[in-house]
Amino acid sequence: MGLQAAAVALLLGAGAATEPPVPQMPGDAPAMPDGMDPEGVAGEMIAEIVVTGPRVRSRFNAPAGGSILSGDELLFAARPTLGDTLAGTAGVSSTSFGPGASRPVLRGFQGDRTRLLVDGIGSLDVSATSPDHAVAINPLVADRIEILRGPTALLYASGATGGIVNTINARLPARRPDGPGEGVAALGFASAADEVSGGARLALPLGERFALHVDGHALDAGDVRTGGFILAPAVRAEALASPDPAIRALADARGQLANTSARTRNIAAGAGFFDEGGSAVLSVAWFESLYGLPTRVSLDPANPAPDTRIDLGQLRIDARAGVRFGGPVVDELRLRFGYADYGHDELLADGSRSARFENDAWEGRADIVFADAGPLHATAGLQASHRDFRVMGPAPLLPPTLTDSIAVFALAEFDLAPWRLELAGRAEDNRVRAAADPVLGNDPLRRRFRAISVSASAAIRLSPSFNIGLNADYAERPPAAEELFTRGVDPGTQGVLLGNSALAEERSWGVEASLRGFTSAVTVEASAYFHRFSDFVFAADTGLRVDGLPVFAFASDDARYWGFDVQLRADLARAQGWRFEADLLVDYVQADLLGGGGPVPRIPPLRLLGGAVARNPAWTIRAEAEWTADQRRTAAFETGTGGFVMLNADIGWRPFAEGSAEGLLLALSLRNLLDSEARRHASFLKDFAPIAGRDIRVNARLAF
Repeated sequence: MGLQAAAVALLLGAGAATEPPVPQMPGDAPAMPDGMDPEGVAGEMIAEIVVTGPRVRSRFNAPAGGSILSGDELLFAARPTLGDTLAGTAGVSSTSFGPGASRPVLRGFQGDRTRLLVDGIGSLDVSATSPDHAVAINPLVADRIEILRGPTALLYASGATGGIVNTINARLPARRPDGPGEGVAALGFASAADEVSGGARLALPLGERFALHVDGHALDAGDVRTGGFILAPAVRAEALASPDPAIRALADARGQLANTSARTRNIAAGAGFFDEGGSAVLSVAWFESLYGLPTRVSLDPANPAPDTRIDLGQLRIDARAGVRFGGPVVDELRLRFGYADYGHDELLADGSRSARFENDAWEGRADIVFADAGPLHATAGLQASHRDFRVMGPAPLLPPTLTDSIAVFALAEFDLAPWRLELAGRAEDNRVRAAADPVLGNDPLRRRFRAISVSASAAIRLSPSFNIGLNADYAERPPAAEELFTRGVDPGTQGVLLGNSALAEERSWGVEASLRGFTSAVTVEASAYFHRFSDFVFAADTGLRVDGLPVFAFASDDARYWGFDVQLRADLARAQGWRFEADLLVDYVQADLLGGGGPVPRIPPLRLLGGAVARNPAWTIRAEAEWTADQRRTAAFETGTGGFVMLNADIGWRPFAEGSAEGLLLALSLRNLLDSEARRHASFLKDFAPIAGRDIRVNARLAF
């Protein structure tokens, strides 16, 4: 949405092409539905191809809602964090834990119900443990980001009700580059946090069958400046009622959000071998970030809230291999493996360490793509993972845990024009072991869960330009180690977290109906969904306080989610080489606990986002407005969140290579022009940490 961070977005990502190269396989669906006008706006939104999964497919035929960010759309949306990058996408909000840590919230679902992948393998970090932990994925190096739901999602996870977010980059080369090589270099500046970023990417051919990739990226930012008051109205009123003058003074705080500066460094190298019979590629990447966390302002002089910074590093090794058999039964075997050594320190203002988190993890999978049998395209496979998670410090958050998982899965796709049917199943065995910890004083504990998930969908093409789909699923999700065993103060969320080792498997069933279609000038994409949960796990605010900190306890209850996502796009006019377009996005979700607990906490409110664009081969000019409603449907002890309006404007200019991703791109992006006070309701710290105010971004990018 908009030209935000335009120069840096393609950095290390899209290279010299607007779309990344995509491997073609037998049975691949065409990228463009029959009858679609590739030169018009109508249909472009749903003509995109979906790479995640066993076969390249058109999103037009997908039976469940999903999204793709690639090419210029990703170029304009990319931000330093994954949550902020996707926040303008239909059905997506953000945890908004300051500019250094932001995880996407899909249709109101957070944590393990939103699975984050890097080229088909988990992010292998601890971002699902707590919202203050950064996702070890840099969107600025991405070729494309896909949000996937429906049967294909079961190839990757159980219970990912919100969806699968797969970030695809060029660090595992997909092909040998043409010519002498391809590269990108970029620089950028953003005013809201005095942010300076830059980096470069280079892809080189080595001989006839080899390719080499190298990239590097750096970002430095100060404390972010916000619009309006730092404290939300309810907290300001409480501060004004305090007898302490210093506390009362907090009510007038505006502008800069303290302790939110950030610094990241990212380097990677990859190499690949390619021939007609298959390929093998390997990459090594290092990601490090030092960032501050917005402080939960304490209104109790006896219990001041400490500033916390997180210093993290992750060494990641990825490998991918494929063998083409082309036989009558098995067409292709695909292997994928990832390993990460992750660690971060949580530091206090004096530099002392309050806690250290370490996560050694690996994940591997094997996919067998069977030869087509008439209208049937089938895939089956095996996935295994191991996680060794430890928290160390004077008061560790949870004992050392080991989690081992093994799963089998299968997907069958039937092309029975005008019908398309998909069936998928996944069976998973999950074992979690908590060791004894002398500080926590806990006994060793083991839990074993067996999860079964199934999904079925049907889509029918009513005409060459209209498609409706229906998806039904049943899912089981084992509780994560953090939900089971956490017991202590989390310096990041600045709260006391209490796990529940007796939690049962979470079970849900759901349905989703979707419509995709286009006329000569208008494209529409709409989805409506419903989910019913048994033993739904959530972190409930107990209303208790320990040393001034809120106490959150993991509990379970039956729950119900329903909502809708709607996107419209229109081609308004064309004149003198210019195209004039308009678009509208509407999304809403409502979630309730059925045991009398009221609404589920931290659910995003109704949102409308509309924009108008004028473009020609050299220029892109866009204006957009986002209106977010008040959220007054709150859980027990949860405060409401006021709505807001943000206006944005973006200008992009390609002075030499008009209409091409090659050459020089200059971009000016104006965000939150009204300097609005805006808060994401999904954030634990929404009452103490608004999002950025007026932000002027200037970027330059050179692709060759």
